[in-house]
Amino acid sequence: MPNCPQALGVRVMVLVSGLLFALSATAEIDPLDDDSLWDPPQSELNRGELQFLETAPAAPVHHHQNEITVGASSLVDGWVALRQCHRDIDRVGRAQILYNSANTEALEIESHSNIEDAWVEGASVQLRRISTDAELCVRARARMLQVLDDGSYLLENGPFMRRFLDGYHPMRVTVNVDWGNLALTLGDTQPLAQPGFEIVESDQGIRIDTIFEGRLKTALRLVNGADLVQRGHE
Repeated sequence: MPNCPQALGVRVMVLVSGLLFALSATAEIDPLDDDSLWDPPQSELNRGELQFLETAPAAPVHHHQNEITVGASSLVDGWVALRQCHRDIDRVGRAQILYNSANTEALEIESHSNIEDAWVEGASVQLRRISTDAELCVRARARMLQVLDDGSYLLENGPFMRRFLDGYHPMRVTVNVDWGNLALTLGDTQPLAQPGFEIVESDQGIRIDTIFEGRLKTALRLVNGADLVQRGHE
């Protein structure tokens, strides 16, 4: 696939004892002193190599969920509606989730639970005192869709990761893309569907659900269905 500027740039960076590591969006975290939060990798000390897990870990893992709504105007200007939730967030003292200010607007917190304080500050969401079973949901407009030279569209997400010290730990990511009644269809994906990386298609969208270790980037190429019909008659 052609190069594309990272659309949303949502990555969680975590700061523990002077060490910088990532969860899944850019954030700094000052955690509680509890190493038990970090369940061991399923593989022997995963150092960033992408590995899909066919069997979910026994304990819940950080779940990063994205709901992306593509409208008719999105096909022109690239802006989509985004609802993003983080569930089973690791129990930490402070965190900030940073967004790409050039590609994000109208950022607001929809809800949060088991987090003492949460507020929007510029292109970031600030969190304080995250407890067990914490959840955070935000809404925003994000410029995530790029028109390619052949008239198809590229939608990229990531990188997603959950890292502690030298190891990458299990994480769940769900991406729902809804294009409603627009004449779109899925062209191809990176990665391809495989055990541990589920892709479900419908006439109105696509759903990706995966549990993995390492670093994950996703790329979806969407094709205008009207173009496919026209080419079939040529």
